[in-house]
Order: sequence, then structure tokens, then C-alpha cells
Amino acid sequence: MEPFISNHQFNIIKHQLTGMQRQVIGTTDQGVRTAVKEMAEAKVMESFDDLTSEQETLLSTISSLGTEEERNAFLLSLFPYRKSFPAMTPADLRGLFPKVKKLSIPDLNTIDFKGLTYLGWKDIGQDKQYFVYPINGKLTGIQGRYVISAKKGLCHFCGRFGDIAFTSIQTKAGQQDPYKAFGHYICYDSKECNQSIQNTESLEGFLRQVVKM
Repeated sequence: MEPFISNHQFNIIKHQLTGMQRQVIGTTDQGVRTAVKEMAEAKVMESFDDLTSEQETLLSTISSLGTEEERNAFLLSLFPYRKSFPAMTPADLRGLFPKVKKLSIPDLNTIDFKGLTYLGWKDIGQDKQYFVYPINGKLTGIQGRYVISAKKGLCHFCGRFGDIAFTSIQTKAGQQDPYKAFGHYICYDSKECNQSIQNTESLEGFLRQVVKM
């Protein structure tokens, strides 16, 4: 079976299993436990389009998981079926940001590409934020600036409450107003954001404003 689980879908599975565990522990009513498990399975299934029978069989195991050990083992068993973000090299990144003369390159050897919905990193010395994300099947590099927030808040991409930074991006708007800037508060740590994001709508909406697609 080929990999079919995107990172944000894997996060949905994790989230549903965590919620299922918490609710099942909190009740001794077998009917309630069964309903909770079936609801968790249904929400996972809803996050996929056009599952094959083999894929459905794999995911339907969710409702039969009874212990934390079983749930953890199930998550580990999904590893071969998780889709990977395209592996990148320093040369690939430089090619996506040709106008940046001294591009700060993250340590790519430490990145779990299966755990990425988007690749994001910061040039702390320049207060710059970089994003790489596939738009219409093509990897696109986008550069912005960030200002760390003194207060914790909600991330525009993943909805997680934690350390955030206001990230702004400037793009060409037109002849009368040649440049337009826009921004949102997002997780300061893109790794934590990637571990929490459960849909790509806000992420794509933000980045598409730059590429105008």
C-alpha cells in the first residue's frame, strides 16, 4: 500500500485518539465508550477523499483500540503510510529564493520531512521568516518578516495556543499602490505548528495572497 496520509491528516488521527482516550477513561458506560470510538473513527475518515478498501480497513482499526499502548502502537504502524514533504537540499532552497543573496539555510538533516505540512524557518539575525509550500503542485518559496509577540496567542495556521510571532509579507499590488503588506500571528516554532496543524486552508490562503493563485 502506497503512502496516503498527509501530515495534517496524521495530526487529525493523533488528536482524535487523544480525545478518545480522555473521554473513554472518564466513563464506565460501554455504550458511551462505543459511541466515542465510532465518532473518532468517523472524523478521521471524513478527513480523507476516495479511500481504497485497504486504506479504510487500516483506519477502521481506530474504533477497536482499547488501551493507550494500543493507540501508540497504532500510530507507529502508520509510519510507512505517511506521505513525505518533498526532500530538500540547500541548493533546492537557494533556487526557491534566488533574490536572497545570503540565504540562511536550516539544518535539513534534522528535519523529519514526513512531519511537515510546510517547511518554515527563521533568519533570527535579520528577523526574516521563510516558507516553502507546494502550491498547484509546485514548490513555492515565500519570504516575510516577523516580530515576536510578548504574549501567547492562537496561531493562524494551526489554531494552537502558544508562543507566536506576527509574520508579515509584502507583495506587489498594482501601479497606484505598488506594494501591499499583510500578516498574521503564527507559531514561533514551525515544528510545533506542523505537529498541530489539522487543515491547510488558513496556511494556503495566507501564502496564495503572495503568489496570487
